[in-house]
Amino acid sequence: MRRFFFLFLAFVLVSCTGDAVKRITPVSEDTPDETVADNDAAEIQDSEQAEHEEEIPEEIPDDAENPVVDDRDTAVPADEDHAVLPDEEPSDNDIENPIADEDEPEIEDIEYPVCGIAFDGSNCSESYCKTVDDCCEGDVCVSADACGGWKVCRNAFFKENFDSYVAGSFPKTNWTLKYAGIGANYQIVTSEKYVSEQNSMHLLGSKTYNNSAVMTAVLPQVPDVINVEMKMNTQGDNVYFALCTFNGTGKWGNYDMKVEFADGLIRYQIPEWYAYEIAPSYEPNEWYKIRLKLDQVNKTVSVWVNDELKVDNQIHDFDSLPIPNICLSSDKNDKKVWFDDIFVWAE
Repeated sequence: MRRFFFLFLAFVLVSCTGDAVKRITPVSEDTPDETVADNDAAEIQDSEQAEHEEEIPEEIPDDAENPVVDDRDTAVPADEDHAVLPDEEPSDNDIENPIADEDEPEIEDIEYPVCGIAFDGSNCSESYCKTVDDCCEGDVCVSADACGGWKVCRNAFFKENFDSYVAGSFPKTNWTLKYAGIGANYQIVTSEKYVSEQNSMHLLGSKTYNNSAVMTAVLPQVPDVINVEMKMNTQGDNVYFALCTFNGTGKWGNYDMKVEFADGLIRYQIPEWYAYEIAPSYEPNEWYKIRLKLDQVNKTVSVWVNDELKVDNQIHDFDSLPIPNICLSSDKNDKKVWFDDIFVWAE
């Protein structure tokens, strides 16, 4: 009886254990096939991923182009030193203005035409300058109508800077020595002082011999309105330049219009032999630019000293018109005078 009870209990335990196992790990007939399919798919995915990874280089070259990204994304350029972060505002220098200074060309791009005659005889209309300052009168051109406010382009028909002569000689090509002053050998071209390189004309009168040094040139034309300009440097009084006439072939003549340094002043003198002051003083051994304008029709005179107008169309009577000569002089004073850069032009 007892043996029967234990057999029955063992049977019950075995039956319960089998049902529990079935409920916990149910096995379907399709399970083996699905497992194989899942494994195959995983292998294919791993293979594709491996192939894709082989196509991507491990490092991006420095010269690689920046990626194109959506506006919502932020890409750092290859040159990180010049990267602009999204929260930074670009400076004014980083913003290009395509119309900036469009109507204001640089001065270097503007060419001002120049007219006149150069010392070497070339026509300055073939030359150009970049700024107004470059165009103004100097050692190269006689004048420029686009520069310095000049209203007339001055084409000189007579010019002299004495640079074509040998120092120590007299410039016989254009000039005649009328009076020898202290001696003909003192009336010479010199390199001692000059404005335009490398010579000027030196004159020296004699107080001891009571003799002036005077040289003259005949102008190739005598226009109705004549302008004479030159540079002068003197040790002292009684030196001048003049427009003059001569009686026949003799030496004596008339100074119809002259500008002189005398009595510590700069003044001009006309045939009535009255001197008109145009500058209250001058400095010895300094260069002065003197310009004389004579209107032989209206009988008026204008004078400039260092480009400053001192006499403006002053009316005078003249003994003889027209006036065909230009004169340079150191009077009876033992004072040296130098002349340079002489221009004569019509207006």
